[in-house]
Amino acid sequence: MKKTKTSEASATQKQEAKAAFDWKQVQNTGFENVQQDDLGLPFLAICQSNSPEVNKSNPQHPEKKIPGIVVGDIFNNLSRQILYRSEGDSPLVFIPCAFTKAYVEWRQRESGGGMVRMHFDSQILNETTKNDRGQDVLKNGNLIATTAYFNGLAIIDDGPIQCLIGMTSTQLKKSRTWLTRMMAIKWKDNGGQMYTPPMFAHKYHITTQPESNNEGSWMGWKIDQGEANSDPALIQECVATSKRSISVTRQQALPAPAPAPEHY
Repeated sequence: MKKTKTSEASATQKQEAKAAFDWKQVQNTGFENVQQDDLGLPFLAICQSNSPEVNKSNPQHPEKKIPGIVVGDIFNNLSRQILYRSEGDSPLVFIPCAFTKAYVEWRQRESGGGMVRMHFDSQILNETTKNDRGQDVLKNGNLIATTAYFNGLAIIDDGPIQCLIGMTSTQLKKSRTWLTRMMAIKWKDNGGQMYTPPMFAHKYHITTQPESNNEGSWMGWKIDQGEANSDPALIQECVATSKRSISVTRQQALPAPAPAPEHY
């Protein structure tokens, strides 16, 4: 991934801070009482033409704009950092560490929009009917968006960061394809027996691509298998990320994928 001026300035500031003081000698850091569920999990989001990050007519644009971002870029929705630029950048390397599926309840735009709650039991779909757009609608008018979450590590210049990729609507097919591809990988153990390695045994190259249907057009995920994950330190970080993901998934509400599901 190409370095931006922002990342270069950040790196310079870090080096200056390190040179000014030996921070490793500090015993109390202030983070002693921080638990995993106290931390926000960033999403990897794709900038769409209607995203407030780029659309000047969006009411949220003044507070959410990201300088230099264009449609198709992938960004961290918490740090606001562009992690992949669609115009000639190298793919973003992502290592999936855990998977979960949720059923996200949304208010329809006409009712003010916004996420209502997370459901983890697929039985909620039995309480819905399909509208003319094929969406699952509850009796109260709210939508249920089946959503696949991949919790993993994005590998950037500053090191791996834990983040989420959320797939819903038309992107769910890619989730199924990705999972099928990962589970189809077979290795032989020392005894010659075949087994399926963990999903974080490989790195994946993430980019975006234009897509469309009768409802409109948008930018979607493109996922290609990369090289095997062979760095012992990175593998340990993946194991820790997988354990953290499993322990907190059902204890706290996952953040909803951004933006709210419409046609894509």
